[in-house]
Amino acid sequence: MTGTTSTALQDGKDSNTIMPATRERWVHNPKTKWQFDIDVVGTCNLRCPSCPVGNLSEARTSEKYMRPEMLDRIMAKATSECRVYGVYLYNWTEPFLHPNLPEMIRVVRSYGVPCGLSTNLNLITNIDGIMEANPSMLKVSLSGFTQEVYGKTHRRGDIELVKQNMAEVARAKQRAGSTTRLVIAYHRYLGNHEDEALMQAYAQSLGFEFEPAWSYLMPLEKMLAFTDSDAIDVEINAEDQKTIDSLALPLSDAVKASKNAPHQPCPLRAQQMAITATGDVMLCCTAFDQSKYKIGSFLDTPLSELQEQRYRHSLCGSCMKNGLHVFFTYGSDQLDEIALKHIAKHYPDAKLKGVKEVMNKDRPTGIKAIPYKLKRECRRILVKLGALS
Repeated sequence: MTGTTSTALQDGKDSNTIMPATRERWVHNPKTKWQFDIDVVGTCNLRCPSCPVGNLSEARTSEKYMRPEMLDRIMAKATSECRVYGVYLYNWTEPFLHPNLPEMIRVVRSYGVPCGLSTNLNLITNIDGIMEANPSMLKVSLSGFTQEVYGKTHRRGDIELVKQNMAEVARAKQRAGSTTRLVIAYHRYLGNHEDEALMQAYAQSLGFEFEPAWSYLMPLEKMLAFTDSDAIDVEINAEDQKTIDSLALPLSDAVKASKNAPHQPCPLRAQQMAITATGDVMLCCTAFDQSKYKIGSFLDTPLSELQEQRYRHSLCGSCMKNGLHVFFTYGSDQLDEIALKHIAKHYPDAKLKGVKEVMNKDRPTGIKAIPYKLKRECRRILVKLGALS
Protein backbone atom coordinates (compact mmCIF):
# COMPACT_ATOMS: atom_id res chain seq x y z
CA MET A 1 0.00 0.00 0.00
CA THR A 2 1.12 3.57 -0.61
CA GLY A 3 1.19 6.48 1.80
CA THR A 4 -1.66 8.07 -0.18
CA THR A 5 -4.03 5.31 0.84
CA SER A 6 -3.84 5.87 4.57
CA THR A 7 -4.42 9.65 4.38
CA ALA A 8 -7.14 9.44 1.72
CA LEU A 9 -9.53 7.64 4.04
CA GLN A 10 -9.46 10.25 6.80
CA ASP A 11 -12.74 12.01 5.99
CA GLY A 12 -13.77 12.94 9.48
CA LYS A 13 -15.76 9.70 9.82
CA ASP A 14 -14.73 6.13 10.52
CA SER A 15 -13.92 5.43 6.89
CA ASN A 16 -13.44 1.70 7.44
CA THR A 17 -16.92 1.23 8.85
CA ILE A 18 -18.78 -1.32 6.76
CA MET A 19 -22.31 -0.14 6.14
CA PRO A 20 -25.09 -2.68 5.38
CA ALA A 21 -25.06 -1.79 1.68
CA THR A 22 -21.36 -2.59 1.36
CA ARG A 23 -21.22 -6.07 2.84
CA GLU A 24 -20.69 -7.39 -0.66
CA ARG A 25 -17.05 -8.26 -1.14
CA TRP A 26 -15.11 -7.70 -4.29
CA VAL A 27 -14.25 -10.93 -6.08
CA HIS A 28 -12.07 -10.82 -9.15
CA ASN A 29 -13.89 -11.98 -12.27
CA PRO A 30 -11.72 -12.17 -15.43
CA LYS A 31 -14.86 -11.75 -17.57
CA THR A 32 -15.74 -8.36 -16.07
CA LYS A 33 -15.55 -5.57 -18.66
CA TRP A 34 -13.77 -2.64 -17.06
CA GLN A 35 -14.11 1.04 -17.87
CA PHE A 36 -11.41 3.54 -16.87
CA ASP A 37 -12.19 7.26 -16.62
CA ILE A 38 -8.86 9.08 -16.70
CA ASP A 39 -8.56 12.82 -16.21
CA VAL A 40 -5.55 13.74 -18.35
CA VAL A 41 -5.66 17.34 -17.07
CA GLY A 42 -6.56 18.72 -13.66
CA THR A 43 -8.98 21.51 -14.48
CA CYS A 44 -11.74 22.79 -16.75
CA ASN A 45 -12.29 26.05 -18.62
CA LEU A 46 -15.96 26.34 -17.56
CA ARG A 47 -17.62 26.66 -14.14
CA CYS A 48 -20.97 24.92 -14.54
CA PRO A 49 -23.14 25.15 -11.39
CA SER A 50 -24.16 21.48 -11.49
CA CYS A 51 -20.51 20.33 -11.65
CA PRO A 52 -18.02 20.31 -8.74
CA VAL A 53 -15.51 22.39 -10.71
CA GLY A 54 -18.16 25.11 -10.46
CA ASN A 55 -19.86 24.36 -7.14
CA LEU A 56 -17.12 22.85 -4.96
CA SER A 57 -14.19 25.11 -5.70
CA GLU A 58 -12.84 24.79 -2.15
CA ALA A 59 -11.97 21.16 -2.96
CA ARG A 60 -9.01 21.90 -5.18
CA THR A 61 -7.64 19.51 -7.80
CA SER A 62 -4.15 19.29 -9.24
CA GLU A 63 -3.38 21.75 -12.04
CA LYS A 64 -1.00 19.25 -13.62
CA TYR A 65 -1.53 17.29 -16.81
CA MET A 66 -0.69 13.65 -17.39
CA ARG A 67 2.19 12.79 -19.70
CA PRO A 68 1.90 10.08 -22.39
CA GLU A 69 4.54 7.99 -20.58
CA MET A 70 2.39 7.77 -17.45
CA LEU A 71 -0.71 6.91 -19.47
CA ASP A 72 1.24 4.17 -21.23
CA ARG A 73 2.25 2.67 -17.86
CA ILE A 74 -1.35 2.89 -16.63
CA MET A 75 -2.60 1.12 -19.77
CA ALA A 76 0.04 -1.60 -19.47
CA LYS A 77 -0.90 -2.31 -15.85
CA ALA A 78 -4.65 -2.10 -16.43
CA THR A 79 -4.62 -4.48 -19.39
CA SER A 80 -2.47 -6.94 -17.42
CA GLU A 81 -4.84 -6.95 -14.43
CA CYS A 82 -8.29 -6.92 -15.99
CA ARG A 83 -10.31 -6.91 -19.20
CA VAL A 84 -10.33 -3.26 -20.29
CA TYR A 85 -13.37 -2.56 -22.43
CA GLY A 86 -13.06 1.21 -22.74
CA VAL A 87 -10.93 4.15 -21.63
CA TYR A 88 -12.38 7.65 -21.43
CA LEU A 89 -9.90 10.53 -21.16
CA TYR A 90 -12.11 12.63 -18.91
CA ASN A 91 -14.03 12.58 -15.67
CA TRP A 92 -14.37 16.10 -14.21
CA THR A 93 -12.05 18.00 -16.51
CA GLU A 94 -11.66 19.28 -20.09
CA PRO A 95 -9.37 17.01 -22.17
CA PHE A 96 -8.92 19.60 -24.93
CA LEU A 97 -6.75 21.56 -22.46
CA HIS A 98 -4.09 18.84 -22.78
CA PRO A 99 -1.11 20.04 -24.88
CA ASN A 100 -0.74 16.67 -26.66
CA LEU A 101 -4.15 15.05 -26.73
CA PRO A 102 -3.61 13.19 -30.04
CA GLU A 103 -0.66 11.31 -28.51
CA MET A 104 -2.76 10.38 -25.46
CA ILE A 105 -5.42 8.93 -27.76
CA ARG A 106 -2.79 6.97 -29.68
CA VAL A 107 -1.44 5.50 -26.44
CA VAL A 108 -4.86 4.10 -25.56
CA ARG A 109 -5.54 2.86 -29.08
CA SER A 110 -2.16 1.09 -29.21
CA TYR A 111 -3.56 -1.38 -26.66
CA GLY A 112 -6.53 -2.20 -28.87
CA VAL A 113 -8.89 -0.43 -26.47
CA PRO A 114 -11.63 2.05 -27.51
CA CYS A 115 -10.82 5.62 -26.44
CA GLY A 116 -13.56 8.18 -25.74
CA LEU A 117 -13.51 11.94 -25.21
CA SER A 118 -16.06 14.33 -23.75
CA THR A 119 -15.69 18.08 -24.16
CA ASN A 120 -17.61 21.32 -23.76
CA LEU A 121 -15.98 22.31 -27.10
CA ASN A 122 -15.48 25.93 -26.15
CA LEU A 123 -11.91 25.54 -27.29
CA ILE A 124 -10.52 23.53 -30.15
CA THR A 125 -6.83 22.79 -30.47
CA ASN A 126 -5.23 20.56 -33.11
CA ILE A 127 -8.56 19.06 -34.12
CA ASP A 128 -7.00 17.55 -37.26
CA GLY A 129 -4.47 15.72 -35.10
CA ILE A 130 -7.23 14.51 -32.78
CA MET A 131 -9.34 13.19 -35.65
CA GLU A 132 -6.29 11.52 -37.23
CA ALA A 133 -5.69 9.76 -33.89
CA ASN A 134 -9.25 8.43 -34.40
CA PRO A 135 -10.83 8.27 -30.94
CA SER A 136 -13.78 5.90 -30.80
CA MET A 137 -16.12 8.65 -29.63
CA LEU A 138 -16.12 12.41 -29.22
CA LYS A 139 -19.00 13.64 -27.09
CA VAL A 140 -19.95 17.31 -26.78
CA SER A 141 -21.87 18.20 -23.62
CA LEU A 142 -24.17 21.21 -23.84
CA SER A 143 -27.51 22.52 -22.62
CA GLY A 144 -28.93 24.95 -25.18
CA PHE A 145 -28.90 26.37 -28.69
CA THR A 146 -29.05 30.05 -27.71
CA GLN A 147 -26.65 31.85 -25.37
CA GLU A 148 -29.51 32.98 -23.13
CA VAL A 149 -30.36 29.36 -22.33
CA TYR A 150 -26.92 27.75 -22.59
CA GLY A 151 -25.12 30.39 -20.51
CA LYS A 152 -27.19 29.68 -17.40
CA THR A 153 -25.95 26.12 -17.02
CA HIS A 154 -22.63 26.18 -18.93
CA ARG A 155 -21.06 29.17 -17.22
CA ARG A 156 -18.20 30.91 -19.04
CA GLY A 157 -19.27 29.07 -22.21
CA ASP A 158 -20.18 30.58 -25.59
CA ILE A 159 -22.70 28.51 -27.56
CA GLU A 160 -22.01 30.34 -30.83
CA LEU A 161 -18.35 29.32 -30.53
CA VAL A 162 -19.42 25.77 -29.71
CA LYS A 163 -21.58 25.61 -32.85
CA GLN A 164 -18.70 26.87 -34.98
CA ASN A 165 -16.43 24.27 -33.42
CA MET A 166 -18.97 21.51 -34.03
CA ALA A 167 -18.86 22.32 -37.75
CA GLU A 168 -15.05 22.32 -37.69
CA VAL A 169 -14.99 18.94 -35.93
CA ALA A 170 -17.26 17.50 -38.63
CA ARG A 171 -14.98 18.85 -41.36
CA ALA A 172 -11.86 17.54 -39.60
CA LYS A 173 -13.42 14.09 -39.33
CA GLN A 174 -14.07 14.11 -43.05
CA ARG A 175 -10.52 15.30 -43.85
CA ALA A 176 -8.99 12.57 -41.69
CA GLY A 177 -11.31 9.81 -42.86
CA SER A 178 -11.96 9.13 -39.18
CA THR A 179 -14.50 6.61 -37.90
CA THR A 180 -15.04 8.56 -34.65
CA ARG A 181 -18.63 8.64 -33.39
CA LEU A 182 -19.66 12.27 -32.92
CA VAL A 183 -22.27 12.65 -30.18
CA ILE A 184 -24.14 15.55 -28.63
CA ALA A 185 -25.05 14.96 -24.97
CA TYR A 186 -27.89 17.42 -24.37
CA HIS A 187 -28.40 18.15 -20.67
CA ARG A 188 -32.09 18.63 -19.96
CA TYR A 189 -33.15 21.40 -17.55
CA LEU A 190 -36.50 23.06 -16.97
CA GLY A 191 -37.04 25.49 -19.82
CA ASN A 192 -34.44 24.34 -22.34
CA HIS A 193 -36.76 22.01 -24.30
CA GLU A 194 -37.33 24.46 -27.16
CA ASP A 195 -33.59 24.81 -27.66
CA GLU A 196 -33.29 21.02 -27.68
CA ALA A 197 -35.19 20.67 -30.95
CA LEU A 198 -33.06 23.37 -32.58
CA MET A 199 -29.81 21.81 -31.40
CA GLN A 200 -30.89 18.34 -32.46
CA ALA A 201 -31.59 19.53 -36.01
CA TYR A 202 -28.29 21.40 -36.21
CA ALA A 203 -26.27 18.53 -34.75
CA GLN A 204 -27.76 15.93 -37.05
CA SER A 205 -27.12 18.15 -40.08
CA LEU A 206 -23.41 17.89 -39.22
CA GLY A 207 -23.45 14.12 -38.66
CA PHE A 208 -23.62 14.15 -34.85
CA GLU A 209 -25.75 11.64 -33.00
CA PHE A 210 -28.05 13.20 -30.41
CA GLU A 211 -28.42 11.84 -26.87
CA PRO A 212 -30.48 13.78 -24.31
CA ALA A 213 -29.87 13.21 -20.60
CA TRP A 214 -31.54 14.39 -17.41
CA SER A 215 -29.22 16.77 -15.59
CA TYR A 216 -28.57 16.38 -11.89
CA LEU A 217 -26.45 17.92 -9.17
CA MET A 218 -22.93 16.61 -8.83
CA PRO A 219 -20.65 15.46 -7.23
CA LEU A 220 -21.45 12.67 -4.78
CA GLU A 221 -20.54 14.99 -1.89
CA LYS A 222 -23.30 17.46 -2.85
CA MET A 223 -25.85 14.70 -3.39
CA LEU A 224 -25.08 13.21 0.02
CA ALA A 225 -25.48 16.68 1.54
CA PHE A 226 -28.92 16.76 -0.11
CA THR A 227 -30.01 13.29 1.03
CA ASP A 228 -28.03 12.51 4.19
CA SER A 229 -26.34 15.53 5.72
CA ASP A 230 -24.95 13.48 8.64
CA ALA A 231 -22.77 11.47 6.23
CA ILE A 232 -20.78 14.39 4.85
CA ASP A 233 -19.30 17.75 5.87
CA VAL A 234 -20.46 19.52 2.68
CA GLU A 235 -23.53 21.78 2.60
CA ILE A 236 -26.17 22.71 0.04
CA ASN A 237 -25.88 26.46 -0.41
CA ALA A 238 -28.21 29.00 -2.04
CA GLU A 239 -26.52 28.61 -5.42
CA ASP A 240 -26.92 24.83 -5.24
CA GLN A 241 -30.61 25.27 -4.44
CA LYS A 242 -31.02 27.41 -7.57
CA THR A 243 -29.51 24.59 -9.58
CA ILE A 244 -31.75 22.02 -7.90
CA ASP A 245 -34.82 24.13 -8.69
CA SER A 246 -33.78 24.30 -12.36
CA LEU A 247 -33.60 20.53 -12.86
CA ALA A 248 -36.11 18.84 -15.15
CA LEU A 249 -35.72 15.69 -13.05
CA PRO A 250 -36.77 16.78 -9.53
CA LEU A 251 -34.18 15.53 -7.08
CA SER A 252 -36.43 14.59 -4.16
CA ASP A 253 -38.73 12.42 -6.28
CA ALA A 254 -35.86 10.93 -8.27
CA VAL A 255 -33.87 9.98 -5.17
CA LYS A 256 -36.98 8.48 -3.56
CA ALA A 257 -37.64 6.32 -6.63
CA SER A 258 -34.00 5.27 -6.78
CA LYS A 259 -33.94 4.38 -3.09
CA ASN A 260 -37.09 2.26 -3.50
CA ALA A 261 -35.83 0.49 -6.62
CA PRO A 262 -35.04 -3.24 -6.35
CA HIS A 263 -31.62 -3.86 -4.83
CA GLN A 264 -28.86 -3.79 -7.39
CA PRO A 265 -25.08 -3.82 -7.16
CA CYS A 266 -23.15 -0.67 -8.03
CA PRO A 267 -21.55 -0.89 -11.49
CA LEU A 268 -19.51 2.25 -10.79
CA ARG A 269 -17.72 0.35 -8.04
CA ALA A 270 -17.65 -3.13 -9.55
CA GLN A 271 -16.37 -2.36 -13.05
CA GLN A 272 -15.39 1.29 -13.33
CA MET A 273 -12.37 3.20 -12.02
CA ALA A 274 -11.56 6.91 -12.02
CA ILE A 275 -7.92 8.02 -12.15
CA THR A 276 -6.68 11.59 -11.65
CA ALA A 277 -4.13 13.43 -13.77
CA THR A 278 -1.51 12.53 -11.15
CA GLY A 279 -2.27 8.81 -11.44
CA ASP A 280 -4.25 8.41 -8.21
CA VAL A 281 -7.40 6.30 -7.99
CA MET A 282 -10.51 7.99 -6.65
CA LEU A 283 -13.05 6.20 -4.48
CA CYS A 284 -15.62 6.65 -7.26
CA CYS A 285 -16.05 8.56 -10.50
CA THR A 286 -18.80 10.55 -8.73
CA ALA A 287 -16.55 11.71 -5.83
CA PHE A 288 -14.54 14.89 -6.32
CA ASP A 289 -12.47 15.94 -3.30
CA GLN A 290 -9.02 14.44 -3.87
CA SER A 291 -7.84 15.43 -0.39
CA LYS A 292 -10.40 13.04 1.12
CA TYR A 293 -11.32 10.41 -1.45
CA LYS A 294 -8.11 9.32 -3.10
CA ILE A 295 -7.61 5.59 -2.53
CA GLY A 296 -4.01 5.16 -3.71
CA SER A 297 -1.63 5.29 -6.64
CA PHE A 298 -2.84 3.13 -9.50
CA LEU A 299 0.69 2.26 -10.61
CA ASP A 300 1.88 1.35 -7.10
CA THR A 301 -1.15 -0.57 -5.86
CA PRO A 302 -2.57 -3.88 -7.19
CA LEU A 303 -6.10 -3.66 -8.57
CA SER A 304 -7.29 -6.14 -5.94
CA GLU A 305 -6.10 -3.89 -3.08
CA LEU A 306 -7.67 -0.82 -4.65
CA GLN A 307 -10.98 -2.65 -4.95
CA GLU A 308 -10.85 -3.91 -1.40
CA GLN A 309 -10.34 -0.34 -0.20
CA ARG A 310 -13.26 0.89 -2.29
CA TYR A 311 -15.62 -1.84 -1.07
CA ARG A 312 -14.73 -1.09 2.56
CA HIS A 313 -15.21 2.66 2.40
CA SER A 314 -18.06 4.05 4.50
CA LEU A 315 -19.02 6.63 1.86
CA CYS A 316 -20.11 3.79 -0.42
CA GLY A 317 -22.44 2.63 2.33
CA SER A 318 -23.98 6.08 2.68
CA CYS A 319 -24.35 6.39 -1.10
CA MET A 320 -26.02 3.00 -1.56
CA LYS A 321 -28.19 3.39 1.53
CA ASN A 322 -29.71 6.46 -0.14
CA GLY A 323 -30.05 4.81 -3.55
CA LEU A 324 -27.61 7.22 -5.18
CA HIS A 325 -25.79 4.44 -7.06
CA VAL A 326 -29.13 3.74 -8.77
CA PHE A 327 -29.78 7.43 -9.36
CA PHE A 328 -26.35 8.15 -10.89
CA THR A 329 -26.73 5.27 -13.37
CA TYR A 330 -30.40 5.96 -14.29
CA GLY A 331 -31.16 2.58 -12.73
CA SER A 332 -34.81 3.28 -11.92
CA ASP A 333 -37.41 2.88 -14.66
CA GLN A 334 -39.47 5.64 -13.04
CA LEU A 335 -37.05 8.51 -13.71
CA ASP A 336 -38.31 9.31 -17.22
CA GLU A 337 -41.92 9.43 -16.03
CA ILE A 338 -41.02 11.62 -13.04
CA ALA A 339 -39.13 14.11 -15.21
CA LEU A 340 -41.75 14.30 -17.97
CA LYS A 341 -44.52 14.93 -15.44
CA HIS A 342 -42.44 17.67 -13.84
CA ILE A 343 -41.83 19.35 -17.20
CA ALA A 344 -45.52 19.09 -18.16
CA LYS A 345 -46.45 20.81 -14.88
CA HIS A 346 -44.30 23.82 -15.78
CA TYR A 347 -44.53 23.67 -19.60
CA PRO A 348 -47.80 21.93 -20.64
CA ASP A 349 -47.01 22.36 -24.35
CA ALA A 350 -43.56 20.76 -24.18
CA LYS A 351 -43.30 17.71 -26.41
CA LEU A 352 -40.49 15.54 -25.12
CA LYS A 353 -39.89 11.82 -25.03
CA GLY A 354 -38.19 9.95 -22.22
CA VAL A 355 -34.44 9.63 -22.36
CA LYS A 356 -34.58 5.83 -22.50
CA GLU A 357 -37.11 5.92 -25.34
CA VAL A 358 -34.94 8.28 -27.39
CA MET A 359 -31.74 6.34 -26.69
CA ASN A 360 -33.23 2.95 -27.58
CA LYS A 361 -35.31 4.08 -30.56
CA ASP A 362 -32.81 3.17 -33.27
CA ARG A 363 -30.85 0.47 -31.47
CA PRO A 364 -31.42 -3.07 -32.74
CA THR A 365 -32.27 -5.69 -30.15
CA GLY A 366 -32.38 -9.48 -30.01
CA ILE A 367 -31.35 -11.36 -33.14
CA LYS A 368 -31.28 -8.13 -35.19
CA ALA A 369 -28.41 -6.88 -33.02
CA ILE A 370 -26.10 -9.82 -33.83
CA PRO A 371 -24.57 -8.36 -37.05
CA TYR A 372 -23.80 -5.10 -35.26
CA LYS A 373 -22.19 -6.87 -32.31
CA LEU A 374 -20.13 -9.11 -34.61
CA LYS A 375 -18.96 -6.12 -36.62
CA ARG A 376 -17.91 -4.29 -33.46
CA GLU A 377 -16.06 -7.33 -32.08
CA CYS A 378 -14.27 -7.97 -35.39
CA ARG A 379 -13.15 -4.36 -35.48
CA ARG A 380 -11.85 -4.60 -31.91
CA ILE A 381 -9.79 -7.69 -32.78
CA LEU A 382 -8.39 -6.12 -35.95
CA VAL A 383 -7.36 -2.97 -34.06
CA LYS A 384 -5.62 -5.14 -31.44
CA LEU A 385 -3.76 -7.03 -34.17
CA GLY A 386 -2.69 -3.76 -35.77
CA ALA A 387 -4.62 -4.33 -38.98
CA LEU A 388 -6.76 -1.24 -38.32
CA SER A 389 -5.93 2.07 -36.63
